[in-house]
Amino acid sequence: MIFSESRFRWFSFWITLTLIIVCNGLLLGGLWASGLDLDFVLTNSDLYDPTSGHCIGLQVIQVAGVDSPLQVCSEWLDTNDPTGEVHKLRVHEPLAMGADGNLYYQNARNADYHMLGLLGFVVVVIFAGMRLKRSLLNWYQLRLHPGGQ
Repeated sequence: MIFSESRFRWFSFWITLTLIIVCNGLLLGGLWASGLDLDFVLTNSDLYDPTSGHCIGLQVIQVAGVDSPLQVCSEWLDTNDPTGEVHKLRVHEPLAMGADGNLYYQNARNADYHMLGLLGFVVVVIFAGMRLKRSLLNWYQLRLHPGGQ
């Protein structure tokens, strides 16, 4: 192995390690800056469905799009869930009524757009990191062999 090949390998190693740390920092910073609640996005946001469940608890809640508070099923058993787990409404998550008369979590639609934006940001950071690594390695290789040998 030639001495310049050894230096190039070490440079490649340190550039890779540095870019892994920097890009992961950017991704975590982007996640933090987006304010996206991954617990909300990645967990099942189901609501009571009378066709496949049995309501065991009611609660009076103010629903966006409705003038007066509504009585809503806050705890239910889902007959399609083999675990028999009691499903509950999410605490402190506002409900809204859609044009079709069904209830949904008001923040769920915004979270989908935030998640899509975050995924786009991840793709851009990964692509930019790969391009930067390739550019730096080409620059260093030309610096080691200025005559193009």
